[in-house]
Amino acid sequence: MPLDPGTTLLGRYLIRRLHKLGASGAVYLALDNQMGVRVAVKENLLSGLEHERQFHREASILASLRHPNLPRVTDFFVIESQGQYLVMDFVEGKTSAEWIADYSPSPDELISILEGVFKALAYLHSRTPPVVHRDIEPSNIILNPALVPFLVDFGFAAFGKERATLVTSGNVLVSPGTDARSDQYSLAATIYALLARTPPPDSIHRLTSEAPIPSLRMVRDDVSRHIEEALFRALSLEPHDRYSDIDAFRRALRGEF
Repeated sequence: MPLDPGTTLLGRYLIRRLHKLGASGAVYLALDNQMGVRVAVKENLLSGLEHERQFHREASILASLRHPNLPRVTDFFVIESQGQYLVMDFVEGKTSAEWIADYSPSPDELISILEGVFKALAYLHSRTPPVVHRDIEPSNIILNPALVPFLVDFGFAAFGKERATLVTSGNVLVSPGTDARSDQYSLAATIYALLARTPPPDSIHRLTSEAPIPSLRMVRDDVSRHIEEALFRALSLEPHDRYSDIDAFRRALRGEF
C-alpha cells in the first residue's frame, strides 16, 4: 500500500504526495529535511527475494551513473518489515506523452529536443559492461520546463548482454541476447508514437501477421523520407538489421548520411 502524505522515512524524507503509481513501484515527491531539497523516493511494492534483488540492482545501476540527462541517485535503504526505497533527483516536468498532447512539434524539432536521450543512451551503452535500459517509452522520458529530456525508470535495466524480455511502448521482444540495439528499437517506437500519436504495431503482431508498419508520411506530410527510413530501419525485427549504435541512428534521423 502506498505511503500516506506526511510520512517520514528514516527521520529524513518527508513524503509530500504520490507522484506516480505502477504495478511494481510507487514514486513520491518528498522533501529531504537534511538537505532542504525536493527529491523523488521510489518504493518497491513487490515482495519476494527476486523482486527485492531486482530493485537493489536498479539502485546499483543508477548510483554508478553520472549524466546530465539521467536522474542522480542519492540514497538507498531498507526498512525492515516495511520495504525498499531509492532516493533520487526529482525531475519536474511532463512525460513526453503529456507534452506532445499539448504541443505539436515538427519532426525535426522533436528529434532535436530528444537529443539528450540519445546522448544518455550513448553514455549508458559505453559503460563497462554496457547498461541497457530496456524500457524506453513515452512515459519514461520526462521533459523539464526548459524542455531538457531525462530518461527515467531503470527497473528493467541490465548490464551487458542478458537473456531477457524487452518491454517497450506496446512492444514485446524476446531476445536470446538483449543488447544496445534493443534500446534503439524502443526509442524508435517511442519517436514513432510521439509523431503519429499512436504506437507502431507490436513485434508479436508483426511477426505473426507479417503486417507492415503504417507509413508515417501518410499520417504527417511534414515527415521527411530520411526520418521515416531511419525509424523503420531501427524498428527492424532482426537486431542486426538496425543501426550499429545509437549515434548512427541519431545521425540518420538528422539526415547526416
